[in-house]
Amino acid sequence: MLKRFIIPVTFALSALLCSSVAVAQEQLSPLQRDFNEPIRILAENDFIDLAANIYRATGNVRITQGTLKITADELEATGFEEREGETQMFILRGSPATYQQEIEPGVIVEAQANLIEYNATERTLTLSRLAELRQDGSMVRANRITYNIELQQVISESGDETEQVETILRPRPRQNQPEQPNELPNGLPSL
Repeated sequence: MLKRFIIPVTFALSALLCSSVAVAQEQLSPLQRDFNEPIRILAENDFIDLAANIYRATGNVRITQGTLKITADELEATGFEEREGETQMFILRGSPATYQQEIEPGVIVEAQANLIEYNATERTLTLSRLAELRQDGSMVRANRITYNIELQQVISESGDETEQVETILRPRPRQNQPEQPNELPNGLPSL
């Protein structure tokens, strides 16, 4: 009698757990889902040193992880083995190297620089030399840009005293704008 009760209850709890996991997965942002995906690297050549925990790739390097897309001429990755205290770091070089990722539904961050350092452990992106970061119509251009992906914080630095950081902020759309009267070609309002 007890077996007949335990099996359906166990099945029901398993189904509830599976549906809860599916709902929780749906509630994650694209960014959070990306970090749970495997990292896929395509390149013309690669080298792996398992003892030193180093991976190098050259020639048309393309990296994907969920919505994350990175392109570069060269890649060096460290920390891909699970060793305590080791940072998972991707160093990319290109002319330029590029980064793209959906951080919220419909919000895509795009970046490019000659050198990109992606710290996957701390979720930071450091762009150096001809660095540019774009999101939702806004843009930052500088010699060096550090972007905390999870906190969505940006620090921009000029190269020297002769350079400046350029930031372009897209204006927010106005809501509840008063209706403008229709104007005739001569500038007079129509009736």
